[in-house]
Amino acid sequence: MQRIVLFFQRPVVAGFGVRAFEVVAKLALYLLTARILGVAEAGLFFLCLTWSSWFSTFGRMGIDRALTRHMGAELGLSQGATARRTLLAGVGRVTVTGLVLGIATGLGGTTLAHIVFGDPALAPALVHTSIAVAGMSVTFTLTAALAGTGRTTWAQFLQNAFWPALTVLAVIAGARDAASLVTWMGVAIWFSGGVAGLIFFCDRTRFRHDTTLSAGEPASGSAGHMPPLMTTAWPLMVVELVQATIVSVPVLLLGVMADAADVGAFSVALRISMLVWMVLVSLGTVASPRFAALHRKGDLDSLGHLNRQIQLIGTVTGGFVCLAMIVLPETLLAILSPDFITAAVPLMILGAGQAINALYTGQDVLLAMTGNGGTLQRLNLAQLVVVLLLSVSFIPLIGASGAALATAIATAQGGLGAAMVAASLLPAARPFAALPLPATLRHLLALNRQPSTT
Repeated sequence: MQRIVLFFQRPVVAGFGVRAFEVVAKLALYLLTARILGVAEAGLFFLCLTWSSWFSTFGRMGIDRALTRHMGAELGLSQGATARRTLLAGVGRVTVTGLVLGIATGLGGTTLAHIVFGDPALAPALVHTSIAVAGMSVTFTLTAALAGTGRTTWAQFLQNAFWPALTVLAVIAGARDAASLVTWMGVAIWFSGGVAGLIFFCDRTRFRHDTTLSAGEPASGSAGHMPPLMTTAWPLMVVELVQATIVSVPVLLLGVMADAADVGAFSVALRISMLVWMVLVSLGTVASPRFAALHRKGDLDSLGHLNRQIQLIGTVTGGFVCLAMIVLPETLLAILSPDFITAAVPLMILGAGQAINALYTGQDVLLAMTGNGGTLQRLNLAQLVVVLLLSVSFIPLIGASGAALATAIATAQGGLGAAMVAASLLPAARPFAALPLPATLRHLLALNRQPSTT
């Protein structure tokens, strides 16, 4: 137990250091984008950033999160050669798909700008977003696999902090419109992926051989062999798509119904609220390979201790940020630009939703890393239905506040639902403050047909 705690403490410290750097880099990017490009041009940039984040999720096909689980589980039992084969197969598939989607964005960007968004000024930037779409697909898959190998600090840095910092340098160097900034952002993302690939190359000795397992391994908690990569990936693809849709569809729908300035203001409020999400993802990224390894070894007591540890840290750290968003929304927005103060009410709403999500930090990751991807898929499909219904109902009526309501309710639903299911399926790893799962929901989620993991 002491070894687990010591293992976890060092990555947490480094992980929070990376997250602090990420917050500074992204706030600097948002600040400079708003002040140098102007609110309208910043709105175009945020639309392109949202499109690339959402569309690249299709390119990853859930393989990124599946690789995190497979790398952690295989390397946890010293199955280096198996991990290498899985890595190459997964990254190869994502590279092909990501390039296809990037080309599709480049060819269809002008049509999207004119017909869907009704804003011809968006066309040049959306065409150049093709670089970022392909780059996010490949780079985020490599960094997710890197997290599975235990190099969580590097994974967080390259996926979330390095490319925003490089994009800030592009603004300082002279990028003065959305198209130029999106182009440099795409180049920065590809460069981050190149660094991740270099780390794998330098670490290649870990992936040369499989160690013969003794009769007692793995322990009683899990199957002896991992399922095929795509078997793990398909349910997680739905999870990834829903999570991306929750933050993307309200912005994209608002972009169809409002002008670029309103989209820019709401996008900034949304990205401030996602500072909490950054902290939660940091904790989940650090814990994910340990979740997978402990579950495969059958050490459920240690799994529960680790789960509640990251939940407590996420609740405390995320709660403080949410409190600031609810109490001081105008102050936070004015730091970026006085023109963004109009998004104060949406920021308060988003902060409330993230507060509930922070209370249940890491429960979605726990389900994903313990072979419950199918259940997580159904939970996320329910989120998708909610965010779509609320978006089409509220955004036409109350604009940005409606987009915030749709996002906040779906976000809170995800955290609460994952905690309820985790407590039901993994009693030994039960999170704090998990509500009981009603029998009706248990039936709808098909949990009665699943063996309980105790």
